[in-house]
Amino acid sequence: MEHDGIRVVRSGERDGWAALVDPPGAIPSQGSETEAFTSPDGRFTAGLWRREPDTWAFERAYDEVAVILEGRADIELPDGTKLPVGPGDVLITPNGSKGTWHIHETIVKCFAIYDVKA
Repeated sequence: MEHDGIRVVRSGERDGWAALVDPPGAIPSQGSETEAFTSPDGRFTAGLWRREPDTWAFERAYDEVAVILEGRADIELPDGTKLPVGPGDVLITPNGSKGTWHIHETIVKCFAIYDVKA
């Protein structure tokens, strides 16, 4: 839904979401996402992301702030610390951060990414 450039993207409406091109992970599980906004310079994007239970390591090449809308997971840090996340939590993963996702229940997150290299 859009009016004068203002849009509403509903997390429960999954029409038009694209399948994750190369879903990482041990299983690998299904996932999808939709971009709601990309800045003209391509450095800032925001959207919704969904992923079924799985486990995989990551290293961020950008800054991301995400709000977990549904599901539960642990983010395991390189030192073994586990950070549980669930609905209503804000997850901040700055450029260069590393860890492992352990998704226990299908996760839906709203993400905002800033990429200084774009």
